[in-house]
Amino acid sequence: MKIVLFLLISIMLLACDQKSTNGNTIVVDVRPELTWKQGHGQGINIPLPELEKHKTELLQYDTVIFVCETGQSAQQATSYMNAQKGHETVFKNGVSWTNYQDCP
Repeated sequence: MKIVLFLLISIMLLACDQKSTNGNTIVVDVRPELTWKQGHGQGINIPLPELEKHKTELLQYDTVIFVCETGQSAQQATSYMNAQKGHETVFKNGVSWTNYQDCP
């Protein structure tokens, strides 16, 4: 039980740490549009399968923080965008949007 609690607190601190950024930043929720419409935090919705269509748009930001329901799709988006060559944009995985919106 203590280990689970420690992991949950660690994940929350990591997500909150990633919320603090400088410069031109955007939060992108990569969940499907219908799911996003049922509830979301700040930022925009770009479903994961549509990410490639929005590469150029996202590269205009200094920092892009991806969120989703559990963090898995956000991690996929982060990995995909970080694999793009020749950019200075920082891509971060912000885990679950419900945890992210509670950060200070």
